[in-house]
Amino acid sequence: MAEESRKRQTDRISLAVPIRVSGETKNGERFDVESRTIVLSRDGASIILKQSLVPEQKILIRHVPAKREAIFRVVGTIGGQTEGSVYGVAQVEPNADFWGIGFPPMADSKRVVGRLLMECSKCASRDVVYLNEIEVQVFQANQSLSRPCSGCAQTTVWKGVPSGLPSQPAARPGGDIPASDTGVTPQPATIGRRRNTRVNTRLMACIRQAGFGDEVVMTENVSRGGLCFRSSKGYHTGTPIEVSVPYSTGGANIFIPARIAHVMKKAGDEFSRIGVAYAQSGEGFQQK
Repeated sequence: MAEESRKRQTDRISLAVPIRVSGETKNGERFDVESRTIVLSRDGASIILKQSLVPEQKILIRHVPAKREAIFRVVGTIGGQTEGSVYGVAQVEPNADFWGIGFPPMADSKRVVGRLLMECSKCASRDVVYLNEIEVQVFQANQSLSRPCSGCAQTTVWKGVPSGLPSQPAARPGGDIPASDTGVTPQPATIGRRRNTRVNTRLMACIRQAGFGDEVVMTENVSRGGLCFRSSKGYHTGTPIEVSVPYSTGGANIFIPARIAHVMKKAGDEFSRIGVAYAQSGEGFQQK
């Protein structure tokens, strides 16, 4: 998605929303077809179509469940699947309510450890929720959180949202870290070297690198600046990646830009200890 993909304005969610798309192909043929989103953000999405489109052309997208529509422009082709081509699209007139999801300001993301798309169990409102260290621990233990709901005007129970995307074989976390160990222990910051307090916690995370398959791992620790995990895969320092934490197979996971900060491997050890640093707002990222 070219220049726009390098400056992320909101979080991107892996979520399949039924849509209907109408417009003209690059050959001038009219179409009106059913489709779905693959990834969406507040003002845009990636969608899949069999029709051939060209950058900057306008299409009409109808949000089928919400029964609303908006004009989008085609930003470009992202890739392809067996169902058709994957296009990045952006709203011509941004509307924060089009997808029916509350997106927090990106400035707030500097104070979080994890991100989730969650749904109120009472009114079904959906929000992107930023989690601090304690909230990550609570969600990991209960798969739900109690938080204020603006729609209900009270505190309600919120749960994760399934992605609705075609199911993939469950990936097994790499490394030799026991999945059952979910204890959380704050680890003091190193004076003069580390700005964020690390928390020793075992969370499912997914590492996405352009041109390679996703790797589901178990974290050793997390902080507001990144995370650490063990892997037998050959990562290289400085490599741009995307990370989802906490990650759920079949969930509407949120991937954010990051980079490999360091790789440490002891002689005779099959696994390397990988440090990941989240990208600062506006930094580039690679999209798979």
